Amino acid sequence: MCRHVPSLLSVCVALLFLVACGGSANSTGDAGPDSSAPGDGSVGHAYEALCSQPELYCERLYACATPERLAEDQLAFGHEDEASCVMRQDMFIGEICRQLAISIDAGRLGVDMPAATACAEYMEALSCERFVHDPPSAHPLCAASPFVTPLVPPGGECAFDAECREAGSVCTASEGALGVCRDAPGEGEACAGDRCAAGLECQDGVCVTPPGADCGSVFDCAEGEYCDQPGNDFRVDADPEIRGYCVPQRGLDEPCDDLHACEGELYCDNTNGYDDEGYRNPGHCKARRPAGEPCDEPADCVSLECDDASRLCG
Repeated sequence: MCRHVPSLLSVCVALLFLVACGGSANSTGDAGPDSSAPGDGSVGHAYEALCSQPELYCERLYACATPERLAEDQLAFGHEDEASCVMRQDMFIGEICRQLAISIDAGRLGVDMPAATACAEYMEALSCERFVHDPPSAHPLCAASPFVTPLVPPGGECAFDAECREAGSVCTASEGALGVCRDAPGEGEACAGDRCAAGLECQDGVCVTPPGADCGSVFDCAEGEYCDQPGNDFRVDADPEIRGYCVPQRGLDEPCDDLHACEGELYCDNTNGYDDEGYRNPGHCKARRPAGEPCDEPADCVSLECDDASRLCG
């Protein structure tokens, strides 16, 4: 179940994203557009009891986790001891489980309770170390966690995307109000929240085709293109987690803010110096200089050699 995952890169984190997209829960634990708590004796209440057990999870985490595993969880959820772990697990994973339980009782999600129960009982019987360190995929009884299926048809009332039955659908719920399941917005249509159909992105509230292929470095792009990442690319050039788009390289004298931004044998010069943090400021695409020409750095020269004393290309 949700409490047994080893990191945010898990089934439950995917659900956290889906719930957040629908605006039905937030990081403070406040309820969203459909906040009636599952009643005692309801299927949703029984599911919530299986799905979220922060006391058990945190007790075993602090008893058995390796230092690396514990540090990962502390960073992901923002806790520093067992007591704060319980609070943060309930705030994040517990809120997801509560929202799923509400959806189950409202008939917007189906749930396989026998499978969920079998998974929970199996995990609770594991040794402490395996409970903490094994991913759900290591256990066939838990591989299908969180054991819910979407039931809402197109046009039906919904609280978040995961309730929508048709693949690619989005829920139009907003803060404080339920929405309906609909096809993800296409080219030129208003975004649903910040979401669009596959291959599109939301810009200024409208779904548009991105300028190029998604990329994390120049190696993701075709010849004649570079990866245009957000912000000052000189400072993020080596960080593939900051995504951008493949765009055509720049020509002579065109502005550049990336070492790979210039076409052919051109390079992005350093005539504008560095910012207060020591990162290069944007420059212009220039031709490299032959031997004997003035230079500020090796990149200025065809030979890639700039003599420190004479400041001339070698």
